[in-house]
Amino acid sequence: MKHTFKFAALSMLCANAFATPIYHPAGPNLTYGAVSNNQSIISNVTNPAAGAAVFTKEDSQYRFGILSSVGGGIEFGQVDNFYNLIDQTKQKLDTAQTIDVASLINPLDIPGSAQRVADKINTVLIDEVNNTMAAIAKDGYAKLFFSGHVPLMPLVISHKGLGGSFVLDANFSVVSNMKFLAGDYTQLTDNDVLQIVTAAALAGAKNIQIDLSTFQNNESDSALIVKAVAVAELGFGYSRPVMKLESGELMAGFRAKYYKVGLARTAQRLLAANSAKNTFDASKDYVDSSGFGLDVGALWISKNYRVGGWIDNINKPSFKFNDIDVTTYTDAAVKTELSKSATYEMDAQLHLEGALYTESQNWVINVGLDANAIKDPVGNDYQWATLSAGYATDSWWIPGFRVGYRANMAGTELNYLTGGLTLFKSVTLDVAYSLDSVEVDGDKYPRGLMANLGVELSF
Repeated sequence: MKHTFKFAALSMLCANAFATPIYHPAGPNLTYGAVSNNQSIISNVTNPAAGAAVFTKEDSQYRFGILSSVGGGIEFGQVDNFYNLIDQTKQKLDTAQTIDVASLINPLDIPGSAQRVADKINTVLIDEVNNTMAAIAKDGYAKLFFSGHVPLMPLVISHKGLGGSFVLDANFSVVSNMKFLAGDYTQLTDNDVLQIVTAAALAGAKNIQIDLSTFQNNESDSALIVKAVAVAELGFGYSRPVMKLESGELMAGFRAKYYKVGLARTAQRLLAANSAKNTFDASKDYVDSSGFGLDVGALWISKNYRVGGWIDNINKPSFKFNDIDVTTYTDAAVKTELSKSATYEMDAQLHLEGALYTESQNWVINVGLDANAIKDPVGNDYQWATLSAGYATDSWWIPGFRVGYRANMAGTELNYLTGGLTLFKSVTLDVAYSLDSVEVDGDKYPRGLMANLGVELSF
């Protein structure tokens, strides 16, 4: 585990680009969800119409993040001891295995003995290896992600003299994911083991040494594939009131974004890998590209509630990973997966939000929902649903607090409990941990952990 977090730090230091916090929610949004509210400046990077909400209470306001959010998280698939299981499987394939065959070898019936020995090897070694590799490939993965905002970002300037609210933001994150591709070992026949059984019979051996590489001409195509993505986002948004009624006010806004993206994809054969952790931790060469995104949103604000929605990346910018050389692979399924021209497309996603709050807006209940599932930078599906409640203090000494629940309704389907504090009206700390657990290096951990820290000011 310590080794994993060491890689996490190195990833942030070594990446030559920034990344948008797509999968990992920024600041108090980890607890509140992707909803707009006046309790945190970071909510202004959710709904593009959120910045203008200040006009329901004040004529002008200036807000900025000293370091509004920096944080990260880790997730594991539902496979206990993911790294160790891969390494143990590699060792079983890479090392001669001793098989007890004393009851199977009859010196007077060598051909029949060879078949019985082959059947036992297939049962206790090859089938077990193939089943283990299939289970790892189906449910196993390890994922690290980090995000943060450039100091002083986001900067929000709201003034009626300007007709609306301007939001400038620059943020970054890194995400890396490792999964396993299983290439089956073929079962042995009696001809494969005939010679070794003959030798064992002549020697009166009670067991034999089995090295699969002796019997199979091709190396297993099982491989570890690692994807890493680093993206820089610079965004500019504008929102303003567009309709005012006695029952409430309608805000609308847009956000234009520039992306600088670095993508890396590597594959390492299982038998050639030093260890699973070292493969995950290996430095990566990023392929750089750039693109633009556009978000639009609307927000209805009343005295005690608000409802709204927005669409991210309506133009669906896309970025390509590097190709992987597959000439030495023969397993059809593995070769097909590795030879795919991998593309990271920022699909459009519709977000819906609603909130109930007191007239002072100190107490609030929020609901957020992603209306459709999309893929994160490394190809995993996500679709968040969130429910939260919070109290925003007006005191420098009494802390604000919030609690919540978030669920990924696609992909991993992980559920998280979340909570956060605001200290001295400016320092925010939020954490989330999944309700599912998994063993890592023999110890129990939540399958997912996330945390954010930030400092922000408004005047």
